[in-house]
Amino acid sequence: DAARPVPMHLLLGPRRRPSLCGELDSSQFLLDWRMHGAVASVGRRTNYNDRYNDLVADLPWILGSETEPVVVIHSNQRVSAAVLQSKEAQALMGPKAQELFQLPYLHAHILELLFEPSEQLAARHQQVLQAALMGRKKLMAIHFRAGNKSPNRWNDPPRHGMSDLDGFLACAQHVERTLKWQDNEVAWYLAADTAEVATSSMVNDLASRGKLAFLPAGHGDASIVHLDRSPLPLAVNGLTETWAQWLTIASADAVILSTSNFGVTAAEAGRVPS
Repeated sequence: DAARPVPMHLLLGPRRRPSLCGELDSSQFLLDWRMHGAVASVGRRTNYNDRYNDLVADLPWILGSETEPVVVIHSNQRVSAAVLQSKEAQALMGPKAQELFQLPYLHAHILELLFEPSEQLAARHQQVLQAALMGRKKLMAIHFRAGNKSPNRWNDPPRHGMSDLDGFLACAQHVERTLKWQDNEVAWYLAADTAEVATSSMVNDLASRGKLAFLPAGHGDASIVHLDRSPLPLAVNGLTETWAQWLTIASADAVILSTSNFGVTAAEAGRVPS
C-alpha cells in the first residue's frame, strides 16, 4: 500500500523459472518486475486507495492520453474488470481484453506469473497450514470480518456483529454436509480481525474437540492487523502472519467469507471452487 510502504522482499519475490530438471533457478525469473536505482523513479505514480470511482473516471486519461511509458497505480480495490471493460483497453488490446476478462481465476494467473512467497513467508504459511489442518485431509477456511472491533489498530466501519459468528459456523457445517465430507476428515480454520471470536462458546466447543483452529494461538491480537489501514509500526509486526493467513485461506478446499477483499482475493488466488 502506497500510504504504508512495507519491505516487500520480506513477503514476495519474482517467480523463478524452473530449469529443465524441474528445479527453480534463483537467477532466472518468468518476469522480473523489480526496479532498482534510478530506474525505480521512472514513470508516474498515482494513488487511488479508496478512490475506485476516481480511477474509473480517469481511465481515458491513463490508457489513452498519458505519455509516460510506465504508470504505477496504487489501489486497495479490485479494478481489473473496470480496466478490461473500458473502451480504451479494448481499443489497445482488441479481443484480448474480453478474453482476459472472461478467463476464470484471472488474478490467480497474474499472481502466479509475477510472484512467489519469500522463504520466510513460505515457511510461516506451511506452519499455519499444518496447524490449521490438525492432521486432517481437508480444510474449510472461514474469514470473519467484524470491522470495528480493533479501533486502536485501524478505522473501519462495522461489518459483522459477534452475534453473526454462529451463522458463519453453521454455514460451514452446511457446506461440509452438502459436499458429503466426513466430519473427522475436515478441519476448520477461522481467520478473523478480532480476538473476540475466542470468547464464542461455539468456537471454544469446536476448538476443544480439535475441529477448529483460530490462529495465531497464544499470540493474542498482536498479529491481527489491517494491511492497508493499520499504522505502519503495527502493520510491520503482523505483516508476515497476516499474509500467512491469507495464503492459508487460499490453500483451503472450501471457504466461508465475509464481503471483504482479503478473503475473496485469497480464494481466487487459490482457485478455491465457488
